[in-house]
Amino acid sequence: MTRRLLDRTIGTGLLMTVAVLSGVVFLERTTVAQNPGQQLISDAAAAMGGRDRIMAVKTLIVEGGGHDFQVDQEYAYDEIGSQFLVYQLRDYKRAYDLVNGRARFEQVREAQSTIFNGEAPQRTVQGLDGEIAFNVGANGNATRVFQEDGRRVEYLRHPLTLVRAGLDPTATLSNVRTQGTERLVDLKIGAILLTVAFDASTKLPARVVQLVDNAALGDRPNEMRWSDYRLVNGLQLPTLLTWKVGRWTAGQIRILRQTIDADVGNLAAPAAVASASRPPPPPPPPSTVREIAKGIWAAEGTTHKSFIVEMSDHLLLVDAPNVERTVAAFARAKDVRPNKPITKLIMGHNHGDHTGGIRAAVAMGVNEIFAHRNNLTLLDEIFTNPHTLNPDMYSKTNPKRPKITAIDDEGVIKDGMNTVNLYLLLESSHSNNQLLIYYANARMVTVADVYMPNDPRVMIAGEPFGHQPWIQNVLANLRYRKLQVDTLAPVHGDVEPFSRFMEEAIFLTAKPPDADR
Repeated sequence: MTRRLLDRTIGTGLLMTVAVLSGVVFLERTTVAQNPGQQLISDAAAAMGGRDRIMAVKTLIVEGGGHDFQVDQEYAYDEIGSQFLVYQLRDYKRAYDLVNGRARFEQVREAQSTIFNGEAPQRTVQGLDGEIAFNVGANGNATRVFQEDGRRVEYLRHPLTLVRAGLDPTATLSNVRTQGTERLVDLKIGAILLTVAFDASTKLPARVVQLVDNAALGDRPNEMRWSDYRLVNGLQLPTLLTWKVGRWTAGQIRILRQTIDADVGNLAAPAAVASASRPPPPPPPPSTVREIAKGIWAAEGTTHKSFIVEMSDHLLLVDAPNVERTVAAFARAKDVRPNKPITKLIMGHNHGDHTGGIRAAVAMGVNEIFAHRNNLTLLDEIFTNPHTLNPDMYSKTNPKRPKITAIDDEGVIKDGMNTVNLYLLLESSHSNNQLLIYYANARMVTVADVYMPNDPRVMIAGEPFGHQPWIQNVLANLRYRKLQVDTLAPVHGDVEPFSRFMEEAIFLTAKPPDADR
């Protein structure tokens, strides 16, 4: 009798302890405890509608719209400045096949700033089929992309998919803690590590965070926050999605419709996509250097140039766009002046594609950085944020932190070899901290982004001679500063004579309309 009673308890999650005293059977009922992480997930599942209801869902369709901002292209490095370049998101639709781990993400993204006039709305369709990530082009053809972990993280940025993943016995839950009004747990799924926060009162999932490496800013949190939960077919689901990158809000979606167990169609990757092999890595980009004025060289090879300026006992580097280009510029500097090290750097402005090589430059010998005062907070974070995900040269060599020379309206770097004047680019909608760099001896000017002559990236549909929205502002600044200019040497595009720049300024183009005649 006792054996049969114990057998009936197997699989119930209960342990029946049996004692026989004087012919009387006593049963002690105890519960097998969950670990704290499992308890958080179980409580969240219960708050959303129950584990059984969550696991019974086969498909989910989410539809809505909203907006996002251009990350790392801020007008200013602050919350308001980060929201300057805004894009409308429409036809937002996400279809999930939860049984097979498949998804299809669709949206149309259109720039709202007038500086992007001429650019067509961009429709994107992304797919995920298990470990296979792919994109679908406008012609309907699918192409495999080897970004499966990133696409899987995107799949998990919804409470339903995330809680289901947390309930899976293969998931690892650890480091449960309290932060303000939230309970947090680290969730590891394969190689993916996420931190999930739950509202301590409602138990509902509040947000998910992934740390992502950034060359300049290190271990940067990417966060998706869920709010305005509503009941949908027996499940509590959020109707407002807000995401952040680092410290700044990066976008928001209002969910208008959520449909459970509807037909999502066939979300499987096409056979040709599933069988596609990983392409070989691209060859390293070329790295060349040429003298464009006495004692001034352009380090070229990609869309981003750096400039090397000779001073009496050292070299000055203008722009450190990324690690690869910065390392290449240092190598080319040794080619042209092997006995003069690069020890000074001019930071042109705050955008991510012009700051990614700053830490590498300091690791290789830069001991002073010239930057506009509005970039002091950014520079402080560049040198203090942890880089544990991908330790870089600066982390490994641990050099002395460089001197930061802050520029207000203007400044000058001068010795017996060269004079470089630095001016704040006034009234520019591109950035509130951009420097106009004037090499006085050569009567030459460098700017980034706001003048891109003959750059194919600005030759867009409807503007065959190029989109050039800031060129009149550049001209106005040159006139205001009363600079005598013979040559423009922009970070992007061709080095050009001032006469050609003036023709482009008349037409607001990246090359004169008669250039091909």
